[in-house]
Parts: sequence; structure tokens; C-alpha cells
Amino acid sequence: MTTSRRLCSLMGLLILMSNPVFAVEQLKYHLLLQVSEDSVDRLNLALNNARNVMQAFGPKNIEVELVVFGAGVQTLKYYAPIPIKDKVKELTSEGLRIVVCEQALRAAHLRPADMLEEVRYVPSGVAEIVEKHTLGWAYIRP
Repeated sequence: MTTSRRLCSLMGLLILMSNPVFAVEQLKYHLLLQVSEDSVDRLNLALNNARNVMQAFGPKNIEVELVVFGAGVQTLKYYAPIPIKDKVKELTSEGLRIVVCEQALRAAHLRPADMLEEVRYVPSGVAEIVEKHTLGWAYIRP
């Protein structure tokens, strides 16, 4: 087979694969959860919601982010109750992303060293929610 013929065959295959009938794409869902209260029960509920939705859709089909701001930052300190610590460690290893508001940390006189090591940080929790919601993420406040 000549080079030009191979190129034409490859182009034809690419065009065929771009047709929605033939394309195999997995739908990816996006869920944004919020915790803004100093409540272990509220955090536990949000973590359970994350686990349940990841099991329902499969971890490869959904992105889940938990945004913690305001008084909620108190619930993720390094000395959080053991069930919370363990659940955070487990769910972040399964793909849950937990982000903490840096503004809320400063207001609570906390620093990253005071927090569970699995969390990540964003400059503003509310701005993170607005940005993700604008991008089409589903938003739940358990």
C-alpha cells in the first residue's frame, strides 16, 4: 500500500470515528459539594454523598470536589475525629478532591500545617464554587 493510500485510509478512519454514531465517549459528570459549618455531622454527610455518587456513576465517570470554607475549615484540622480522618484519606485516594478556602484559614488563624494532609487549597471557596458552577458542575449543599 502506498503512502498516499495509507494517509487516505487513516483520514477516512478518523472522519468515521468522529461521527457520533461511531464515537465511543464516556459521559463525565461533575459534582461540587459544600461544607461551610463547623459541624462534623455536616462534613460526614458530604463525605457520604461523595462516596455514594462515586459508587453510583463509577469513579472514572464523575469528578467530585468538596469545597470547605467559613467555619467549615475547623472540621478538617489534623486532629479531626478518627472516623473523619480515615474517611477523608480513603475518599481522596479514590478521587475525591477536597479544597479548603485560604481566606477562611486566615480568618480562623489556621495554616496548612494545622489541616489534614489530604486537603488542597484555593484562594476563595466561594469563588471556586462560582467558577465550577459556571462550568456546568452540579452543586449540592448537604
